[in-house]
Amino acid sequence: MQDKRFLLYCYAKFLQLLGQNALIYGLFIAVISEQDSSLATSAFVLASVVPSVFLSLPGGLVADVLPRKPVLIAALFLRALIVYAFLGLAPGVEAVIGLTLVLWTVYQFYSPAENAALLAVVPASRYAAAASVLQAVSIAAQLGGAGALAPLLLRLVSEDGLYAVVLTLTVLSMLLFASVPGLTPAAQAASSRSQGWLASLATGYRVILRDHRLTSITLLRVLLDVGTLMVLVAAPEFVEETLETSAEHAIYVAIPAAVGLGSGLVLAPWVLNLVSPRSLVMAGFALFTATILLLAFVDGFAADAALIIGPFRDFKELLGLGDALAATVLFLPFAGLGSSFAHVAARTEVYRQAPPGVVAQVFATQSALGSVAALGPTLISGLLVDLLPVRFVLVLIGGSLTALAAAAWAAGLGRASPRSEAFGPST
Repeated sequence: MQDKRFLLYCYAKFLQLLGQNALIYGLFIAVISEQDSSLATSAFVLASVVPSVFLSLPGGLVADVLPRKPVLIAALFLRALIVYAFLGLAPGVEAVIGLTLVLWTVYQFYSPAENAALLAVVPASRYAAAASVLQAVSIAAQLGGAGALAPLLLRLVSEDGLYAVVLTLTVLSMLLFASVPGLTPAAQAASSRSQGWLASLATGYRVILRDHRLTSITLLRVLLDVGTLMVLVAAPEFVEETLETSAEHAIYVAIPAAVGLGSGLVLAPWVLNLVSPRSLVMAGFALFTATILLLAFVDGFAADAALIIGPFRDFKELLGLGDALAATVLFLPFAGLGSSFAHVAARTEVYRQAPPGVVAQVFATQSALGSVAALGPTLISGLLVDLLPVRFVLVLIGGSLTALAAAAWAAGLGRASPRSEAFGPST
């Protein structure tokens, strides 16, 4: 944190994410407030996923081949134009979904460049610590943008005021990235440039397959990302049906999960000194799925727990919460902790094992795989929430994730295998 270039990078990332989370919160509230079916929520979530299916790999290639600073600045400029378009509209659900699709299309070129630029501002020995710091920046931006800034702006100045603030934050982020020197070491782009565009599109996929550690971590990360999106679709119904509060308050239920994420950021670098990233990803995945399964029955055991467990009863009465909501607040941090462990460990392993010239493509490939895998389940989740009790949907999500991970391991995916040295040494 004493390195000026890293601090500028962190500030730029924070402002961009602060605006992005505030905007997505506002759009999410607009969608769930104006629709009667969870299918619209699924369509909104898919609008952020579909661009990744088609553009993650080209976006990763662009980030590795072209100078990263111009890519970052150009992407942020386009995102600012999209936000400006919201100022002149009063978007209904269809317009919100359409503009969200365009917004995330541009993001496919921004995100890989931002991830890969870290290699230019952090020494290799500090990748784990840097990944944890940046995850903390992301969580702070989520809490600040979606948990405070957006609700306050929507209440005080309506949607146009929110869009104006998001536009300002995006422009400030663009200016800060422009001030960070040396984001693209020339040697890192040489290998991608020499392969040609078409051949390079599959580079990230080949790197993942040829390293058993990256294969297993990618598998669990994909399943975790799919499960997170499915839970997001089910969240409004869970809040209304199980916790018996308004769906518009769903974002505040997620704040305890963010507390768990923050705890994981502090603990992950220390835990990685004791266990391998692959082991920590597995532990984080197991903790996340176990929590989802537990929350499916939270309204069934919370009342009994309040009678039997004194500290839980005191906690519930202190906050003035219902039994189920109080239990959810206590358990959600474990889901956040598991997710944080998995993502910090997965990112650290990519920085350690992937050749520097293809890091952005590896991240982009992981994102594309997760997006492709999420298309069907996200839509199905919306259908199931409309047809079945949300308890059953959460059990289905947690059970399916666990079963798929176990089946993949039983089939040998992600187990140790001879490593190809086509891309050179791993460290």
